[in-house]
Amino acid sequence: MYKSIVVGTNGTDKDLAVVGHAAGLAKISGATLHIAHGFKPVTSIAAGIADSAPGAASIDFEALDEAIDAENETAIASARAIASKAGVSVTEHSLGGEPADVLMELARELKADLIVVGNHGMHTKKRFFQGSVANRVVHHATCSVLVVDVETHG
Repeated sequence: MYKSIVVGTNGTDKDLAVVGHAAGLAKISGATLHIAHGFKPVTSIAAGIADSAPGAASIDFEALDEAIDAENETAIASARAIASKAGVSVTEHSLGGEPADVLMELARELKADLIVVGNHGMHTKKRFFQGSVANRVVHHATCSVLVVDVETHG
């Protein structure tokens, strides 16, 4: 069935429900579960605004990056606990970049069979401005994609 499954998380309850679904699939298929957390490094964002935004020079971007790193570790640890409880083999990846791109690139590198993402039930206006990780992955991934409806299963 599957040998390698990639799932993304940001540590929210809904994302952890998606991790639970991915862990269940990994368990029944004997696959390795790759838990990924994609994020935009603050320092890369800061480079574009530091000179133009009033007061931006006084922001401690390194401290923000450290806080984000701690948040990433918490998200990965929560996902790891769910996967461990399911008894599956886990590999963790915390990577900078747009979440959809991170998931697809990791899946390509690992030659993953499946990417599992959540449909977070965003309303049209929010989806227009923020985009949808699930939509982007479904339309651009080079492997199969499972979209978990977190409103129903989360």
